[in-house]
Amino acid sequence: MTQFNFRFQKILDLKENEKGFAQIQMAEAMKQHEVGHQQKRMIQKKISDAEQLKIAKQLSGVNISELRMLEDYIYQLQDQSLSSERELEYLQKKVSASQGVLQEKAKEEKTWENLKQQKLTHFREENKAVEQNFFDEMASTRFYRLTKANNLAEGI
Repeated sequence: MTQFNFRFQKILDLKENEKGFAQIQMAEAMKQHEVGHQQKRMIQKKISDAEQLKIAKQLSGVNISELRMLEDYIYQLQDQSLSSERELEYLQKKVSASQGVLQEKAKEEKTWENLKQQKLTHFREENKAVEQNFFDEMASTRFYRLTKANNLAEGI
């Protein structure tokens, strides 16, 4: 029996590789997004700590220059927080884009995989038909020989 050979196997392999690469890109984008979230949480914690320190210093009676420096520090942290928020939006768009690319690559790979399955099914059906014809031919030949042998034995 002949072996199945998919004409477009190289294309299917390429699509599988593209899908794998898209998965890697998406994982990297998600990792960057998570790092961005961690940075934002750290900035928010610093803001919270600085505000608590400011309140504590106000209650204990500290000079105005120290409070101003603390206020400036809080404003810098808030600017960093806004920057971090914009970066998170960018990273979220990057994750969404990579998800779209991955879905497209998976769809393309699935299409070629389905074509391969259809061709394999057709190949098996053809082989089954050829095999059945071979066995039918063998049965017919055997029947002919047995009939001829019986006729000779009976003297017809």
